[in-house]
Amino acid sequence: MPPPLPLPIPIPIPVPFPFLFSSTRLRLLSRRSVRMESTVRSPLPYGNACTTCARAKCRCVPRSGGGGRCERCHRLNKECRVSQGRRKTLPKTLSRSVQLERKMDGLMSLLASSGGRTDLPTPVQRQPEVQGMGQTEVESEREDEETLASEEESLHAFRTQQLQFLPLIHIPATTTAGDLKRQSPFLWRCISAVESKHTARQATLCVRIRELAGKRLLVDCDKSLDLLQGVLVYLAWVTLHSHPQKSSLCMYSQMAIGLVFELGLNKPPPPDLSMTVSNSNAVGHMPGLEASISTRRTMNERRAVLSCFVLTSIIAQFLGRMEPLQWTPHMKQCLDILADSEESPSDGVLVQFTRTRLLADQIFQGPWSEGLYSLNSAQTLAAFHFKALQSRLETIKAEIPIQLADNKPILFHLYDTELSLHEAALVNPLADEEFSPQRLDHLYACLHVVKRFFDLFFTIPPSGYTSLALPYLTQVSHCLVTLFRLSTLDYPGWDKSTVKSTADILVIAEQIATRMGQVADAVGMRSEGVYGDPFSKLGMMMQKLRSEWAVRLPECPEVVADQSSGEPFSSSIEMGDLDWFMNWSEMGWAMEGAGAGGFIQ
Repeated sequence: MPPPLPLPIPIPIPVPFPFLFSSTRLRLLSRRSVRMESTVRSPLPYGNACTTCARAKCRCVPRSGGGGRCERCHRLNKECRVSQGRRKTLPKTLSRSVQLERKMDGLMSLLASSGGRTDLPTPVQRQPEVQGMGQTEVESEREDEETLASEEESLHAFRTQQLQFLPLIHIPATTTAGDLKRQSPFLWRCISAVESKHTARQATLCVRIRELAGKRLLVDCDKSLDLLQGVLVYLAWVTLHSHPQKSSLCMYSQMAIGLVFELGLNKPPPPDLSMTVSNSNAVGHMPGLEASISTRRTMNERRAVLSCFVLTSIIAQFLGRMEPLQWTPHMKQCLDILADSEESPSDGVLVQFTRTRLLADQIFQGPWSEGLYSLNSAQTLAAFHFKALQSRLETIKAEIPIQLADNKPILFHLYDTELSLHEAALVNPLADEEFSPQRLDHLYACLHVVKRFFDLFFTIPPSGYTSLALPYLTQVSHCLVTLFRLSTLDYPGWDKSTVKSTADILVIAEQIATRMGQVADAVGMRSEGVYGDPFSKLGMMMQKLRSEWAVRLPECPEVVADQSSGEPFSSSIEMGDLDWFMNWSEMGWAMEGAGAGGFIQ
């Protein structure tokens, strides 16, 4: 019997698209139908959506039945709040062409208002702010042009006028004020102060210069040729305008000497920067430090070190309490190179200044000068000393080039040095000395040198006095001191009436005071309030000195006239008047005839 057949296994019949009949799909379809119904209503306009939809960046569709809530907030059961603020629309940025057109409209209106003619059509409507913008730009450009012109004028005046009296730097004619301002900013500040014709602005510039010099030199310990040149300009010219203390001459002189040492200008440049002290320390080589000493000497560095020697030598003799920059063999080499240089015509002038000051230092440092400005007797100048020094002076005169034979600055220095050589005769004679022909020869030589000096000084017009550097003012004071002592000296065979007929100190002082009072008007210098120009104050000081001298000079008929003029003069110089000029004091030499080569001791 065959085995029974197996029962048939029921095979499930596949239902087509079962997903269409699932419960999930049915729920989705129901929601979709709701959404489709809601999409029939248009959403709110942009910017009117509720806060919830705006944050979610969804469309805000209001409900058909109302209720105060949108469809989304109703479905999510959230609070539906209408946004309070509205987004601000930024103004449309004008295109570049429109901006240019408006600027042209402003310029056209400016030209039309100034009477200018143009073939371009004038716009009918103009924006007032654009018109004002055009006027401001034109005025700004005009001010910039005036500033540039003023700076170029100041640089030209300094190059052609001031530097002829002390050529401490060579500024080529091709160098503009902008170039110098970028290359030497501190030097340019000092030049601007020297050339300023407005006393209040000049005083402000002088204060800024001192503050900047103190910061860079003492705080930052900076050292550069720019700083050295600026300090030299300050000593030579700015000192007169800044009304400083007398001690500032000594301090700024030491700053200049210190910069010369730090820059190594008094010694030959090293062949390798690693040999310099500023680029190494006790531990070893420090390649990260930038050395301030260069390996190649420039011409302006040579001019700077020689000018520093000349200035500090004159100031040291004037003050009588400091040492000048010491002369070195390398400085002699710099002097010889400048003597053969043809880069600048003023180099020959600086060479003659330096040679003359070397001789003046030898005279001033001699033992015979110890009693020259004191009441104590000192060793007199020996005949062989005098002949050697006089021979050197004649050699310096003979070596002056022909084109510089009549150079006024050189002649001023020669006269001052010659006066220092002969005034050794003013040392108080010994008690047993009755008569000395050599002493009389020196005294008369002093008198004639003083006369030649002031004859040359009065050939300079008042407008040229602003170019005079500090050394020339000390030379004027030196000659006045010597002339006063010659006018009051009691010595056998010495004729005071000859002194008065040759060089009357009262007449000379009156001329100096008058010409100094004319300087401000001659150069267009403007004064405001307490900021008076220094030259007028110097003239007032000379008037008071003249009155004091008139009281002490013998056989002076002008004393009564001065006392009856009604202007009160005290028996001694008022210190406030001297503060007007340079705040120098201790005018003992004016009363007793003893001084230190200057207006004051």
